Amino acid sequence: MKLKSVVVCAICLLLLFSLPASSESSNLKIDVYYNDQLYPGASTPKPVLRIGEPFSLKFEVTCYKKNSLSAMLTSIGNSDFDIIEGPTSSLGSATHGTIEENETRFFEWTVAPNEEWAGGSAPINFYYQMIDLDTRKTITRGEFTAAYVTISEEYYDGPESATESTSNSGNESNSPSTPAFTALYAVFVLTVVAIYKRK
Repeated sequence: MKLKSVVVCAICLLLLFSLPASSESSNLKIDVYYNDQLYPGASTPKPVLRIGEPFSLKFEVTCYKKNSLSAMLTSIGNSDFDIIEGPTSSLGSATHGTIEENETRFFEWTVAPNEEWAGGSAPINFYYQMIDLDTRKTITRGEFTAAYVTISEEYYDGPESATESTSNSGNESNSPSTPAFTALYAVFVLTVVAIYKRK
C-alpha cells in the first residue's frame, strides 16, 4: 500500500514538472512565431542559417490593462543582425504605442544574420516594457531569447526556406528549466525510496 502511494506521488510530480512554462503573466501574454510557426512555452527556435538568409519573427502581445507599450529586438551587439523589414530599422531601436485593455498587438520583423557572428551563434531577443499612462511608472518589463541562431560562413543566394537544426527537431522542449526539475524529481524519488526502506 505504501509503495502504491509512493509511485502515485512520483508520477504526479513527474507530470507537474514536465509541463511547459507559460508565456503569460498577470499583465500580458506573448506568443512567439518563427517563420510563422508558433513556439509555445519556453521552447526556442535554433535555426542554422547562412549570411544574409532571411527569417521572420512575429510576437503576438495581449495586454490586460491599458498602457504605453514599447518593443524592440536586441542581441549581444546592435549590429549582429540586419533588419530587412519591420516596425524598427535596427536592433536596439524601440517602437512605442498606446494599447487598450485586452487588446492584442502584433510586432513582426524580417531579419537576416550578417558577417558579425559568421561561424558562430548569437541570440536575437525580444524586449518589452509596459508603462502606466497616468503615473508614468513601469508596470512590467522583460526580455527573452526569441531565436538562437547559428550562422554558417556561407552566403545566402536564393529563396530557400530557413532550416532548423536537428537539435530542435520533433516535439523536444528546449526549456532551460527542464534539467533542474528532472534532477529535483530524481532526488525526491531517491529520498522517498530511502525513507520507505528504513521503515
